[in-house]
Amino acid sequence: MDNNSIDKKIIKRINGLIERDKDVLISDSIQRNGIYFSGKIEVSCLNEIFVFDISIPHHYPLTHPNSDNISIIFRNENYIGLDHINLDGSVCFHPDKDDDFDKKFLYELKCLKQWIREYYILGKEDENYSYLVHTTEKGRIDRLHFTNIKNNFDKHKFGTFDYSIYSDDKYGKTKFPVKKIFRLGFDNKKEDNWSNSFREILKSKTCKKGIYYFMEGEPIKKNVKGRKGIENWSEFKDYLSDEFIEYLYNGLKREFGKSFYIENYLFLIIGYKIPNDDGYEEHWDMIRISKKNLPIDFKRIQRKERDETNKGFEYSLKKNKIYWGTSENIDFKRFFGRGKLNNSITNSKILIIGCGALGSTLSEVLVRGGLRTIILEDFDSIRGGNLCRANYNLDDTIYPKTERLANRLLCISPFINVIQLDTKLNGVDLDEIENVFNKNVDIIFDCSTDPEVTFILDKIDYKGSIFSFGITNNAKSFVSITGKDLTKQSKTIFEYIENEPPTYIEGTGCGYPTFEANFNDISTLLNTGLKIINDNYSKNNTNESFIIKPNFDDMPRIDIEEYEYYTCSYNDSSIHISRNVLRKIEENITTHYPKEFGGVFIGFKENKNFIITNILIPDKYENGKTVFVRHPGSLNDRLKNIHKLTNGKIGYLGEWHSHPDGPTSPSKVDLNAMKEIAKDKNITIDEPLLMIAQIGSVPYGKELFVYSNKKLRKYE
Repeated sequence: MDNNSIDKKIIKRINGLIERDKDVLISDSIQRNGIYFSGKIEVSCLNEIFVFDISIPHHYPLTHPNSDNISIIFRNENYIGLDHINLDGSVCFHPDKDDDFDKKFLYELKCLKQWIREYYILGKEDENYSYLVHTTEKGRIDRLHFTNIKNNFDKHKFGTFDYSIYSDDKYGKTKFPVKKIFRLGFDNKKEDNWSNSFREILKSKTCKKGIYYFMEGEPIKKNVKGRKGIENWSEFKDYLSDEFIEYLYNGLKREFGKSFYIENYLFLIIGYKIPNDDGYEEHWDMIRISKKNLPIDFKRIQRKERDETNKGFEYSLKKNKIYWGTSENIDFKRFFGRGKLNNSITNSKILIIGCGALGSTLSEVLVRGGLRTIILEDFDSIRGGNLCRANYNLDDTIYPKTERLANRLLCISPFINVIQLDTKLNGVDLDEIENVFNKNVDIIFDCSTDPEVTFILDKIDYKGSIFSFGITNNAKSFVSITGKDLTKQSKTIFEYIENEPPTYIEGTGCGYPTFEANFNDISTLLNTGLKIINDNYSKNNTNESFIIKPNFDDMPRIDIEEYEYYTCSYNDSSIHISRNVLRKIEENITTHYPKEFGGVFIGFKENKNFIITNILIPDKYENGKTVFVRHPGSLNDRLKNIHKLTNGKIGYLGEWHSHPDGPTSPSKVDLNAMKEIAKDKNITIDEPLLMIAQIGSVPYGKELFVYSNKKLRKYE
């Protein structure tokens, strides 16, 4: 079938569907016009006739090209200014996507009639504020960015404002001009809420002055249905004071100097109140005024015709077209309205130590999440080997990491303050580091993977939070270590997860080995880690050290283990106990309440440092209100099997049991039991662990002990 025959078939189908709706009539026949089938329809509703040009994409029921959900276009420019009418006069609604031609077409006709009834006839107004739509100037884009400033301007207040030309480009095939300008503040010293770092960038660019006028109410056409923005200067007569019109004329004629003009034009911003959650805010629309085409006339008034003001000139607004630009309020709350991190993170001053693969990616995630202050520390410069997995570009090579990363972050958020430290911490006095960090840093993310950094952090008395990040070779694990004893924790955890040695690859760095992990590996694990930390802040939970292990052997999954950390000063011992283990224990002792219940700890041991990874439940035991005795049963066989399967890495570590309604302190029976375990030659641990958990009328709690030198020593 040729194209002409296909078109005729589609037109016949469209005509037939329209004829099925008794309220709709085709007034201009449907014809193929480019990529559309176009015509005109009349819609009857409550004894009124509504006329629309109709355009149906040739590939209907697929959507309109270059749009998201819009498919059929119903347009009438006379309706501009009504709710849900676009700037070109088309009705704005978004039907569900459907590949059923007839069903979708009839539904869209139904939506059109619903718009007529609700928004035209009944004058429905949506709860959310609908921004005033202006006919913008063709062949150029002038864009104003500003933040919320509560000026409390009186009606008809006017004056000057400062702005920076952030970018001045030529765009498209015709190379039309595009200017993005950022307002800096007003002549009353009220400044826009950009960060100090971003403000420095703005001030380093071309800065100019503009004129503002606050009219309080929206600049809309009078005596027309809906809220249609005014389009020519004479319509400003009801909005602008005579005083301002005279001021603007005299300024344009002779008083505004070079600081106001760009290429013989200047900008005027019009302010008015719009509703928000706090009552109202000041919105601003922008107009470009040409010095060569003044929108104001004047005439001399003869002395005998002057009124009591004795003014010698009369000023009037011409019917010149208003050259509207566009504007956007990107205040912090709006800028991050689609998603930000918890305030405990975004309101903190965060130090990133190491701006390589981990640090550069983390920095960008934090800034995109709404962070306001970031301190970047790295002594190194950027090489080609960094680019495959760190957030830098070819243009960045040879330059310091902190400098180029700072530039990148300031291109993302105008609210981020960036401080750069281009030196290693080991070159600074410890007392000075402690003082500076406690005064100026709330959270430290150590992304250096350098043991010297944890040495330093362990030695200072830092009051804030520290997270030391690391990724093992080939991205088999991601580790976040927090709290005290960062170096000891790091050594124990990395021994446990068996971090294989890094590899040397020519061109990756300064001639030393590197861990291998691609950008996707790093981003996936890092973002998961930050998700855990952010979630804990949101729930007011304590952040603990954790391990993330992607596992794609049988079924793709990511295993996450968080660990509570305890230390015993008596023998310099430490315990990492999995939160999953603690949940399992709570479930088991709750099930057996009010009787005692217990089991066995298994896990990893490195010198006197333990990682409790799981528990074993006995299959033979005796228990009562104040007694629990486990019997070997199958436990020994299970322990041997685990030891064999893990190549001896995981084994028996100790015991746990409950004290229903009772204290978490061990009894003499508990002490004697641990003494017997320590002496047992079949058990290869001479300092076993013990946990006593309470449950019942008291909240779930626990205490951890190690049997050492004939006594139970408590962990804190």
